[in-house]
Amino acid sequence: MEAMNLIQKKLPGYESIFLDNVKKADILTLHQLIQAIFRERVVPYEWRDRRNTLVLLVNDGELHVPVSNLYIFQHIDIDGDIRFVDNQEENQSLVDKSETCLELLFPGNNRSDFYKEILNSVTNLALALTVAEHRRRQIGNLAEDAFSYAASQKSPLTFFEQWVIQGHTIHPCSRTRMGLTPEDVARYAPEWEGKPDVLPLLVHKDRYHMTSKNDESTKSILLQEYPQLKEAFQHVCETHDVVAEDYEIIPIHPWQWEHTITKYYKDDLEEKLLIPVNEFTIPTSALISFRSLAPLDDRTKHHIKTAVNVQMTSAVRTVSAASTKNGPTLSRLLQTIFCRDEDLSRSLSVMGEEVGIHYEPHHEENRNFLEKNAAAILRENPERDLGVDEVALPAASLLAPSPFSGKLVVEEVAADYPSPEAFIYDYAKTVLPGVLTLITKYGISMEAHLQNCVVIFEKGKPKKAVLRDYGGIRIMNERLEQYFDQQPIDPSTNLLTKDRSELLDVFSHALFHNHLGEIIVALARRTAVNEKVMWSKVEQVIHETYEHMKEDKQILTEALLDKEEILMKPTKMKALVNMRLSDQYTEILYVEIPHPFAERKEVKQNDLALN
Repeated sequence: MEAMNLIQKKLPGYESIFLDNVKKADILTLHQLIQAIFRERVVPYEWRDRRNTLVLLVNDGELHVPVSNLYIFQHIDIDGDIRFVDNQEENQSLVDKSETCLELLFPGNNRSDFYKEILNSVTNLALALTVAEHRRRQIGNLAEDAFSYAASQKSPLTFFEQWVIQGHTIHPCSRTRMGLTPEDVARYAPEWEGKPDVLPLLVHKDRYHMTSKNDESTKSILLQEYPQLKEAFQHVCETHDVVAEDYEIIPIHPWQWEHTITKYYKDDLEEKLLIPVNEFTIPTSALISFRSLAPLDDRTKHHIKTAVNVQMTSAVRTVSAASTKNGPTLSRLLQTIFCRDEDLSRSLSVMGEEVGIHYEPHHEENRNFLEKNAAAILRENPERDLGVDEVALPAASLLAPSPFSGKLVVEEVAADYPSPEAFIYDYAKTVLPGVLTLITKYGISMEAHLQNCVVIFEKGKPKKAVLRDYGGIRIMNERLEQYFDQQPIDPSTNLLTKDRSELLDVFSHALFHNHLGEIIVALARRTAVNEKVMWSKVEQVIHETYEHMKEDKQILTEALLDKEEILMKPTKMKALVNMRLSDQYTEILYVEIPHPFAERKEVKQNDLALN
C-alpha cells in the first residue's frame, strides 16, 4: 500500500495512527456521501420512527440511517449504525464503509470512476488526519489558540490555509486527488505544509496570449519581485542564444512540469519556443486549492495560480484560457467600482488578478488541452497592506480544528463574544453587505463560498471580506451599465445573464449553503444556541443592508426586490454529486432546499415594500 509506505518513510511510528485514521476517514466520507445523497435527492427517501430513521430507497432494498438531528438546511447527524435491509426484510447487513454504500447505490460497479474518486479521497483524508496529528505534536503548547499562534507567523494566511484538513464541506470527494501519488501529496499538498518550487518557463511571443489589468506582464512582475530570477532569465537567454525581449514567463507547478509539460510540449521545448529556467525556482507555499500558491514567508509578493492536470473533487485543476483573459478584465472593472464606491470598498474587496497568461499552440489539434495546461494567473496578496493587528484567513479555516484547543477555530473566535449569535451577527455584517451590494447595485454575483472568501480580522473581530477567483461569476449588464458609459463586459463571454435568479442562485449556494450555513451548523452542533436564533441574525443583516441600499436612488427599483426573493423563495444548492454522476461539469444543477427563514414568522409583503 503506497500510503502506508509513505507513512513509514515520512512519519515512522505513526503506522497504527494511520490505520485508525483510515477507518475514521472512511466513516467521515460515508457520512458525507449519505448526507449528499439525501440533500440532493439522488435516490428517493422517506422518514420513519418519528423522523429518527432516514430510509434511502436503493436497488433491492433500503438503507436505514439513524438520525439524531435534522437541521434547517437538511444537514443530518448520523448517530449509530447504517444498515441495509433487503426487499423481503429477511436479511440485514451493516454498512460501515463507503465502498459498501457505493455497491448498494450503484450495483454492478457501473460507476467505477466515482468509486475510485471516493476511495482516493478516503486515503488522502486519512493521510491528512495523520500528518495533522504529527503537526499538532510538533506545535505542542506554543499558544493558547490558533489566532495567537498564527499572528506570530510570517504569513498567518498561509498557516490557516494549510490547517484546513478535511477539505470540501459538502462534496464527499473532499480529498480526491486523482493522478497524484501519496509521495506527490506529501510533497505538494497544503495539509502537508507543501512548498512547491515553481518553475519559470520562458515562452516565445508566438506561443502565448497575455491579458493584464494595469499593463504589467508576468515577466515584469516576477523579475521585480525575484531579483535572482532576473539574472537566471538573462543567463538562460544567453545560453540558448535567444533574444530576451521575445520571451515571456509562465509560472509552472513542479508537478505539472514533470508530468505534463515535458510530455505534451516536446516539439516547442526542442525548438526553444519553450525554455525552462532551471537555475532559479520560485519558492512558494501551497494554499487550500493546491494549485494556488503564496510566496514563501513574504506578504508583499503576488500569489500564483498555476495549472495542475489533476482531478480534485469533480474538476481537473487546470487554468482555462478564458480565465486568464477574464480575470484581469474583471479585476480592472472591480477596481474601478471600488474606487468610486467608498461605502462598498470599506466592507469588501477582491484579490485582483494582475495578469493572466496561457500558451497558444500553432495548430488546432488539442488546442484546449495545451492552452489550459500551460497557463497561470498572478493575484494580489491580501496580506500586503494589513495593519499590525489585522490577520487574514480563508473562511474555510474557521471550520478546521484548532491544533491547540481541539475546538474548531470558529469556536475559539466566537468564545470572545457574549454568545455565538453575537459572533454570527458580526460575521454576517462583515461578509453579507458588500456581496449583496455588488449583486443588487452592480449586477455582479461572485461565488463567496468558504474557500473563495478571505476574511480580515482585527483584534479577533471580523472586519472585511476579500473575494478571490472569478469562477462561477455571473453579471447582469442591465444593472452594471447604469454606472458606465460603455458596456463593460463583452457579450460574447459566458459570464452574462439577463436572469436575476441566476445572480441569486450563485449567492444562495455559495454564501448560504457553502459558507454561513456550514458555520452556523458547526456552532449549533457544538454550542447550546439554536441555529434558528443564529439565522435570525443573518436575516437582520439582510434587512439592514437593503434599508441602507434604498437610500441610493440610482439603484434600479426592480433590483431592490432581490431582498424579497432572498427571503421568500427556497434556497438553491449546487447538486455536486448529481453533477458528477451525470458528468455535467459545466452545466450547473441545483436542488431547492427549504429556507432558513421559512419557519420564522412569515415575512409580510408590507415589510418587503421597497418604495
